[in-house]
Amino acid sequence: MFELFETVKVENKRATFIEKHYNRIKGSAETLKFPFNISMENFKKIIEDTAPDFGSYLVKFSLSISGSFITSFRKCIVPDEVSLMFFEGIKRKNDLLSKHKTSSIYESNIAIQTVKEKGFTEAIIFDTQGFISETALANLFFVKDGVFFTPSLETGCLPGTRRAIVLEILKDMEIPVFEGFFAKEDLLKADEVLITSARYDVISVRKIEDKVFKLNGKSWGKRLKDIMEMIKFE
Repeated sequence: MFELFETVKVENKRATFIEKHYNRIKGSAETLKFPFNISMENFKKIIEDTAPDFGSYLVKFSLSISGSFITSFRKCIVPDEVSLMFFEGIKRKNDLLSKHKTSSIYESNIAIQTVKEKGFTEAIIFDTQGFISETALANLFFVKDGVFFTPSLETGCLPGTRRAIVLEILKDMEIPVFEGFFAKEDLLKADEVLITSARYDVISVRKIEDKVFKLNGKSWGKRLKDIMEMIKFE
């Protein structure tokens, strides 16, 4: 069944960055002609009521073409270290559905399963032109000489909620950031690589295949994570 969905992190019964999630699914529903008549306040209540009282959980809100919805939750578990592997088996493309979070993620699940069998956390996916797009389930950023870079939405990557938040934070900090088209070598030459998603918020990558990144307490991943912690319930 084709569905729209949002995965919202809920901490101790409080939804994080709920307005970002609501605006995305509302916009997707309008574009793809899904009935969606839930207010932001009710959406927040539905999400928070689904989660257990204590702890960090990922609540999934799935909206069907009929306008009905279901929710589910799972524990939010973030590994201590994140490692990435290049995966050539699927290609992202910029089309109508690439801009929306839909249930058609079978290929991403295959990519994750494949790289996990080789001991990695996430799969780096390319677009049809061979440029870096995203990981199977997260957005990518990388830093070189104090400048941030992230794949353009034209590579078919999802306009993630945390991707948008990081872009806003960097703009407020007056840190240069460029959205564009990047090759495998650009990632491997970076000073730091980060991934963003509801699960991770933002986290620095420990290694990409054989390339190991030297991380410390002043990493951009930690700095951005600390800022997100301060604004996650706003």
